[in-house]
Amino acid sequence: MQHELEKETMFPKNITRQECLKILLKEIAQVAEETIPVTNCCGRVATQTIYSDTSMPEQDRSAMDGFALTADKTFSATIDAPAVFTVSGEIRPSSARAKKIRISSSIKILTGGIIPQGCDCVIPFEQVKISGDTISVPSPVKKGSFIRPAGSDVMRGEMLVAENTRISACTAALLAYAGKHHIRVRKMPEASVLAVGNELCSPSETGPEGLIPADNLILMKGLCEGAGTAGVVISTCENSPEAIAKAVKRNSKSNLIITTGGTGPGNRDFVFNSIKNAGGIPLFKGLSIHPAKSIFAFKLENTTILGLPGPPNAVQLAFHTIIKPTLNILSRLPEVFSTTLATLETSVKGAKGREKFIPCLITEKKGFIKANPLDSRNISTRKLMCSANGIITIPPDSETLEAGELVEVIKSS
Repeated sequence: MQHELEKETMFPKNITRQECLKILLKEIAQVAEETIPVTNCCGRVATQTIYSDTSMPEQDRSAMDGFALTADKTFSATIDAPAVFTVSGEIRPSSARAKKIRISSSIKILTGGIIPQGCDCVIPFEQVKISGDTISVPSPVKKGSFIRPAGSDVMRGEMLVAENTRISACTAALLAYAGKHHIRVRKMPEASVLAVGNELCSPSETGPEGLIPADNLILMKGLCEGAGTAGVVISTCENSPEAIAKAVKRNSKSNLIITTGGTGPGNRDFVFNSIKNAGGIPLFKGLSIHPAKSIFAFKLENTTILGLPGPPNAVQLAFHTIIKPTLNILSRLPEVFSTTLATLETSVKGAKGREKFIPCLITEKKGFIKANPLDSRNISTRKLMCSANGIITIPPDSETLEAGELVEVIKSS
């Protein structure tokens, strides 16, 4: 009996958010890797640093439609005494290589065409007078004009993307431009969300009279998919130990299971013990934060389980402060959590012994970031959630913070 009591208290309780994230960093099993076509790599996390095998462009190319010629042959050109060049052929972007041109000759060239030997500048069509197979240049042309030099976009050996960073659309395009056809990335985390409660019904169906649509499922699905997960599996779950344990096991192939509801101290809140009885190993129970203090975490083989309270505002705040950092850990992103500083527009109060989260409206003007706390006494909680684009984080035991003070904020949209 004594051994069982000791085992029950082995996991930490009522810890700080920073302690919680340290535990998750240590315990979470990262998602596997896969190789995908470069066309599908945007938004994915690279698992290796990729360098360019070639310089791009690989040769000097034209940046305009015009004529390629030698700049020093235009040194003394004037309107009254223009430099005259014979036009010998045409170079298109698809031309493999241009031949060397003769002295006092030019060649018609389209944007992207390779600059031929003997030429060191391009003059646009509209800046010359064309007469038969000759052109007249009315003023000196600077060497290098309208030429994209070899390697001006990417140099051979230059880093294109760093390991464990998310590939942006621009970076994905650069990888393709540099000739990378397949990219090694981390798989997108798979997540499941369970809304626990006998009063809940599927949000996509009309349930029996008296039941409430489980809107937390829509909320969490949208937030997770916006943060880079694969399609999120959502379902309601009866509030009974047997149903909860069964639902957890059914979704145990997911990298992350998120439950909402059933985390309070009441004798009808079965979620924690049900997951424990299903084989879950508790990582922590309770955080010193407000709201969402009843959050807990489990490890079930390679699956991480996070239990959240039921109120939607607490679920939203918990996503940005706990769930999103967890997804970053799963994907091995180096920045688990990020905040920025903002100036308070109105005063706010802290919470004794707890970190406090306050939804806010972040605005930026002339380089200054401001945070306007949103008060649920003046607007409904759900409308407040839709209006907020940030979260003010107030350290534990803070006194009243006055307007004009700097605070840390998390951007939530």
